[in-house]
Amino acid sequence: MTLAAARAGRAVALLLALFVTVPGVLNPLQPGWLSNVNLVFHEAGHVLLMWAGETVTLLGGSAVQVLVPAACVATFLARRERFAAGLVTLWLGHSLAGVAAYIRDAPARELPLLTGDPDTHDWWQLLVGWNALGAADPLGRFVLFLAYAAVILGTLLAVWNELNSPPESA
Repeated sequence: MTLAAARAGRAVALLLALFVTVPGVLNPLQPGWLSNVNLVFHEAGHVLLMWAGETVTLLGGSAVQVLVPAACVATFLARRERFAAGLVTLWLGHSLAGVAAYIRDAPARELPLLTGDPDTHDWWQLLVGWNALGAADPLGRFVLFLAYAAVILGTLLAVWNELNSPPESA
């Protein structure tokens, strides 16, 4: 495969990754297949950390949902695969946006939950327990800022990789 063909393939991959992730970052309450992937890791986080007590179990869902794509980014960076790291950083942004929406929903508890019981809302339980329900919106906005930053950084990392690739030999 020529360098030009490889670059074209990576450009298509980046556009596809942006197409899949950006709508979920801009509107994280819209369902999508990547949201379902994030949900699997979220629920796995509760199960994996249930031995550590109620607070850690509640935090574990959002933490594992974010840590799985973050670990993938770190793995690709360690392998010096910057383009792949950039694409997976877009997934990290998508995951962060979902957590941000969940945090911001804590006071209203309007998001549909797997249990169907609004009293099982992780962030509502956490913030009520910490007497910090009023922090839901600013905390959620901060996590959303991190989501936007991840999308920008992931895109820049993927593009930077392409700009710094060796030129095609004649």
